[in-house]
Amino acid sequence: MKNRTLEFPAARRDPERGYTLLGRWFDDPYAWLERLDAPETQSWLSAQEAVTRAVLQAVPGREVLRNAAARSACYARLSPPVPAGPPGREFFWQADADGEKLKFMLRRGKGAPLETVLDPNTWASNEALVFAVPSPDGMRLAFGKSVGGTHAAIIHVLDVETGRLLPDRPRGTSHASVAWRPDASGFFYAACPEPGEVPPGDEAHWNAIYEHRLGSGEPARRVFGDEHEKAYWCSVQISECRRFAVLYKWDYVHANAVYLLRLADDRLVPVAPTLRALNQVQVIGDLLLIRTDLDAPRGRLCVAPLTAPEHWRTLIPEGSDTLQTVTGVGGRLYAVYSHAASHRVRIHAEDGTYLRDLPLPALGSVNRNEGEGTVSGISGAWSGDEVWVSFMSYVQPPSVYRYDFAADRLSPYHVPDAGLDASKYVTEQVWYESLDGTRVSMFLVHRRDLPRDGRQAVRLSGYGGFNIALEPRYSALNAAWLKLGGVLAFAHVRGGGEYGRAWHEAACKTRRQNAFDDYIAAARWLVSAGYTTPSKLVSRGNSNGGLLVAVTAMQAPEAFGAVYCRAPILDMLRFPNFSHLSSATVEFGSPEDPVEGAYLAGYSPYHNVRADRRYPVMAFAPALNDQVAPPHDPLKMAARLQAEGTQGGPYLLLPLRDSGHGGGTTLTALIEQDADELSFYCWALGLAPPEP
Repeated sequence: MKNRTLEFPAARRDPERGYTLLGRWFDDPYAWLERLDAPETQSWLSAQEAVTRAVLQAVPGREVLRNAAARSACYARLSPPVPAGPPGREFFWQADADGEKLKFMLRRGKGAPLETVLDPNTWASNEALVFAVPSPDGMRLAFGKSVGGTHAAIIHVLDVETGRLLPDRPRGTSHASVAWRPDASGFFYAACPEPGEVPPGDEAHWNAIYEHRLGSGEPARRVFGDEHEKAYWCSVQISECRRFAVLYKWDYVHANAVYLLRLADDRLVPVAPTLRALNQVQVIGDLLLIRTDLDAPRGRLCVAPLTAPEHWRTLIPEGSDTLQTVTGVGGRLYAVYSHAASHRVRIHAEDGTYLRDLPLPALGSVNRNEGEGTVSGISGAWSGDEVWVSFMSYVQPPSVYRYDFAADRLSPYHVPDAGLDASKYVTEQVWYESLDGTRVSMFLVHRRDLPRDGRQAVRLSGYGGFNIALEPRYSALNAAWLKLGGVLAFAHVRGGGEYGRAWHEAACKTRRQNAFDDYIAAARWLVSAGYTTPSKLVSRGNSNGGLLVAVTAMQAPEAFGAVYCRAPILDMLRFPNFSHLSSATVEFGSPEDPVEGAYLAGYSPYHNVRADRRYPVMAFAPALNDQVAPPHDPLKMAARLQAEGTQGGPYLLLPLRDSGHGGGTTLTALIEQDADELSFYCWALGLAPPEP
């Protein structure tokens, strides 16, 4: 059982620190903790971590928890093949069950053995292989290497045959989104400017597409970007026909503009030149396929001739489900829909005629969310005949299947074993009413024989922002919790992408309270429906989900027994000052705006700690190498709660060292982080892990 008499090192309070915003004074007594490298901050953080470590290491059965996390994380991994070079030559991402990091491999032909092209396991433990893109002839590899996380990668170029690194050093920083020229003479990529090319403080902005020519010695040339708005970012793809580079400019996840770069003469051709909608473009012969939510909040598919790329006509109209992606493979169109927050795949002919549904193994996910929006889990060539399907669920790790259209058969290619018997668990979808009467869906995952006695340990999660859907995805942490007898609940609160643009916009800016109300209602429904009690309910959120669980703990502390808040934003009046978040005002609103600023101040967790409230026990886990969310926010929040929220708690600080926004860079680090989190659940809820 948790010990409320823990002694935490006091944080120095600076009563003079603060600022005036919109005519109101806001104190910021722990602003000094924003200097993470300062000796005083490091000393305080280490002392806080020592208290947390003493608690977690003493949890009875911790080794059982670690073993459950390890077994759930240790499974073989294999990607669909990436063809490049002569026919039959394919590249793969691959790792054995105990592989610390994914390797990039080569197979020279059918039946040939796998050869290691790039093995990041030979690098320092905190170095990550973020991406690897082979040249069209298969002779070169452009790969991104980062330190302490998956952001801020730098491109290196490898000679595949010799294993030698080329001297090329592409211009800029935070490299991403590599796309080779068809003749392998160079590649396009997204990057931020070199230091000194922009004013101080703008180094993480002015993202653009550059072209690097191999061996030229000349600086990469800037080919696409925005001249006036520094917050946009860019991405690039090469069309299968190898005639065009498809260029995107993103206004966060709210809208993008799309151009074609005709490679024969470097002419820019507008397809969607204004930032009015989210669009995905694929070149098919002399046509463009455009998946868009323009005038269709749940998405539609349009087609346009290359001779008139801005003249669209609807090929697949908007329906009741949310159309996420459409991929042309083997002469057919594979449309992936979100149907009540899980995926359905419908196959259409080239003219849009519906043919059939593609049968998936279970309720689960095909697509994934990345910096370039929603990425289809259906892959293959328009001119080829192999259809690859990626799939996962809450109880099945990332898997790869082949789909045979003629036989209408989905065959397993790689389905790993993570030690979880999926037949023993059920995923059910329930619906509940939020405060304003809106019906909200929620997935529950638990053992089939679960007793409905109101005493189950339930972990509730949510996200509620940035048009990102909370869909069935496997994680070792979730699987371990299920093995230990816990229940998983995932609330599809407003602000996410589960039900299209309108659902997302229903919790943007001054409507964000809808997401918080939806989440609090989910917690209360789990109790009223007889699954659990507040004392057995742990609320867990990551990133924007971390903000969600912190706000709801401040607003409805009696609804939760414990809160695990990972890599969050917690100071909603200062977030634009953090490099990568200045453009997030399109999602949250601006603290400088009289209406939006007042609204942000009304729910900002750091500014709404009240001494008269009994908050639940909470753990804050900042990723200290985080490039996406301010790693200092959890430090400031923990300091304030420990000083002012004395009726509740305790409040633990668990720094994720050598970790970026997505966690550690090695399998061992990820397992240890999961073991820590499971230990916190057991300690905070008073649970005893089952015997091995």
